[in-house]
Amino acid sequence: NTDKKPYILWFDHALGGGTETYSKRQFNKLQNEFEILRIQYRPRNKRFHITRVQNKNHLYTTAQATDIQQFAHQINIDKIVVNNLVGYPNALDILDIIKNIAATQYIRPHISVRGHDFQSICPSFNLINCDGAYCKLNYKTGCENCWKRKIMATNPTANATLKSGATSIKIWQQNWRNFLEQSADEIVVFSDAIKDIFVTAYPNIKNKIVVIPHETQNLRHVKIPKHKKINLAVLGNISWQKGANVIREMAQHIDKNINIIIIGNMRPAPKNIRIYGRYKTDDLPRIMEKQKIDAVFIPSGWPETFSYTTSEAMAMGLPVICFDMGAPAERVKHYAKGLVLKTINPPENLNEIIEFIARQKL
Repeated sequence: NTDKKPYILWFDHALGGGTETYSKRQFNKLQNEFEILRIQYRPRNKRFHITRVQNKNHLYTTAQATDIQQFAHQINIDKIVVNNLVGYPNALDILDIIKNIAATQYIRPHISVRGHDFQSICPSFNLINCDGAYCKLNYKTGCENCWKRKIMATNPTANATLKSGATSIKIWQQNWRNFLEQSADEIVVFSDAIKDIFVTAYPNIKNKIVVIPHETQNLRHVKIPKHKKINLAVLGNISWQKGANVIREMAQHIDKNINIIIIGNMRPAPKNIRIYGRYKTDDLPRIMEKQKIDAVFIPSGWPETFSYTTSEAMAMGLPVICFDMGAPAERVKHYAKGLVLKTINPPENLNEIIEFIARQKL
């Protein structure tokens, strides 16, 4: 390796979303100083792909995880970033490969793990248990019983991929604990609430955890024109994990004076909910004013590790509502126009939201 720039190996998923946004922002920051080699597993073609980030050059592709090790032997690696392993056929194999790569480098690379989700605690990476609720790190009859019954996706191939080769939660956590305690130099998380969950699961990693919130766009404060109806916005693509079930149940209890507007998408959506469709973040203030939005609701039923949409809503000066968990609640609790809902009960939550918006309009 005669290049002046040191190398970063960046292990990433290929599933898009906020993690993808984060990777791209990090690459923009790091690419002048480092050569970045991004490793992704693509479930569709069941292959690992290695790409040179600077020129998007596909350097290598293989079906065998161990080939990554052979590839890495040819270069001097300065850092290894475990950004996200969701969707890899066996995440524990990758941890072993990373250990082997680090052990065979002339100078041991710095290993950084990013906490975009909770896969290192459970393959159910948003900690939703087999009953469809946030597990709070325990299950009434134990984690192993939950895992036996847990279905990650209705499609059998997707279910197997998301389960990432895990047969026992005990073995899974032992491997991750060892990796985080012994191999990782730092664990980067994006809020204090998430740090607390990681430390509850693995107390010995407390001193390795660094809290670095995501950077968000500065959006202008909005001026909502006076109007009679209540307009409640939900931002983003609302999947089941993001609270689609909550929205569907709420939709059964709204009357003609209340509009729920998804600024983004939700499929399938009840007929009495408005779907705005895709948007650019820069356009959000204009959209909010045009739709006369009274408040933004973040309906996620799991402790989101950051939530860009929460930050965007607060940046615009809009009232924000969320459930009492994760990074959104951490910020909304200290926000003058915030409402934190204590329990998930859509009909009751809707009444609380209506009363809250009525107070905000006074």
